[in-house]
Amino acid sequence: MQITLQSVLLLACILSAVSGQQQSKPAPAAKSPLCSRDNALDMVKQQIDLTKTFNDTNRRITVLIRAADLLWPYEQDKARAVFKDAFELAVENEKENDPKRPQSVLLRLQVPDQRYIVIRAVAKRDAAWAKELTRQMLKGDNVDETSSTRSSIENLVTGERLLDSARKLMATDLNAALDLAKASLNYPAGSMLTRFLYELAEVNQQAADQFYYQALVVYADKPLREFLYLQAYPFAWSEILNTPIFSYYTVPANFVINRSLQRHFVQIMLGRAQQALEGPLDESDIYRDPSGTLMPGKVSLLEGLLRLEPEVREFWPHLLAPLTQVRERILVSLPVETQKLLVQPGREISTKPDQTFAERIESAQRERDLNERDQFIAAAVFGSERESLASVLDAIEQVSDSSLRGYLLEWLYFQRAATAVKNKQFDEAERLTPKVEGHEQRAFLYTEIAKALLRTSDTQTHAQELLDEAITEAKKAGATIFAARTLLTSANLYAKIDLSRSVAVLADAINCVNRLDAPDFVSDEQSLEKKPRRKGKGGRYAGEYVFGFYMPGLDPEGTFREMAKIDFDTLLSQSSTLTNKFQRALSTLALADVCLQQTPSQKPKKGH
Repeated sequence: MQITLQSVLLLACILSAVSGQQQSKPAPAAKSPLCSRDNALDMVKQQIDLTKTFNDTNRRITVLIRAADLLWPYEQDKARAVFKDAFELAVENEKENDPKRPQSVLLRLQVPDQRYIVIRAVAKRDAAWAKELTRQMLKGDNVDETSSTRSSIENLVTGERLLDSARKLMATDLNAALDLAKASLNYPAGSMLTRFLYELAEVNQQAADQFYYQALVVYADKPLREFLYLQAYPFAWSEILNTPIFSYYTVPANFVINRSLQRHFVQIMLGRAQQALEGPLDESDIYRDPSGTLMPGKVSLLEGLLRLEPEVREFWPHLLAPLTQVRERILVSLPVETQKLLVQPGREISTKPDQTFAERIESAQRERDLNERDQFIAAAVFGSERESLASVLDAIEQVSDSSLRGYLLEWLYFQRAATAVKNKQFDEAERLTPKVEGHEQRAFLYTEIAKALLRTSDTQTHAQELLDEAITEAKKAGATIFAARTLLTSANLYAKIDLSRSVAVLADAINCVNRLDAPDFVSDEQSLEKKPRRKGKGGRYAGEYVFGFYMPGLDPEGTFREMAKIDFDTLLSQSSTLTNKFQRALSTLALADVCLQQTPSQKPKKGH
């Protein structure tokens, strides 16, 4: 007779109650009678059925993907059917959302396209099928285009999403990732192209160099707003500032510069510059940069040539004369107002070394407008990782806006404490943590220190004290995603040293999750952001500051997966107390995953 999930949960609750009365040892997954392959597969299938009651299509797709992936080694036909259902839901979801889409590339990219998420999941199991689904999706998008304006935005978003998917597939299937990346070359280039190249270079630079050369061939005669995204990679630059999106990148530590690629790019750049002088540029090749400044193609081209000049002078001296000549001719062809903008102090591309922190603060102090001065000081503080804490604190004290000063202090203390933990300077981290203003940030930092101290027996007692501090801070923060993450992480850490305390903290964590309105641990990116208003000259609105606090921690799914390895029966009973169906489904699938990992694999069944 097949055991249903309801009977399993009932039995688990009984066992948990008996365990509490008799102080019996917990049942690890490998020894629990409830943790069998048949029960696990039954649990997976019940979560698939449960998704039919979800009101949120994205959440339904997430659960279906997880379930299909778990079923694949055992019942491949069933898994394929679930993946197919997920993809069809994603396709319908995109059609329904079409009229609501913002006509902004940046805003569009902030909303995940579920079709790509399904394709990435399929690619890990069947690359050929994922490639076919991609082809179907792109073909369908082309058929659905209705206007040239919308087509331009859609095409750029498609290229960016293909490359983003390629990035996320790289670790599991490099060939599948390259297939998606090659498909992106049929679409306009954007900032994701360089990000993909650098991340690919970290894994396989030969493949990255080859892909760059392919991209260079494709985009050599495309509009400058696309072509200029290819500037950074061959020179190992960490930023591009003359493109529609100002982009900052992490260059791999082991990156090796390819002079051949540099030469190819410089030669194409000189050819583009000569064309700009000989005939009118495409009038559509114009855009507003993130600051709102109108950027004609010639200006972007000129800024690119200025940036290249020191590289050419050092490595390609025979190309220096043509470059300087064409650069000067483009400059004088621009309106006088534009020329002044490009050559005024602080605006031109300088070949001098960057200013030191002290020089930047000194320069800021010469600014008469208080708001502008505050902006310059804040920018210096954001790049002050290597400066002494005392000198940065002195600089922050010179900020006139008390609110901004508070944000800067909170961010600085948090970053310095997190760095101290990373560098195993635990006394310093513990000294700085109470200075951080936010409860959520303090809770995270205490957890990180405790996590490190738990690794040695001599510091375990103090580690528990810090864990309790973290739990206290998390509770003060109220019902938030980050408070829940701290409680879930603390419960998991306690599971290795004090199981009864671990279960109590887990109950607190579940209570916190249950108090959240539609909690989504999948898409929060584990970063808390605070965005105070940025004041420009004369107090005018000048955008926002972004203070980011990266606070990774466990979600319910991860916690249940880890703790079930120690006490499966208790975790199974606790899963039923999650009131949010989405979180309960993911946690139940995590429990099923633990059981399937504990049982030997078998040849996939077909025909189910």
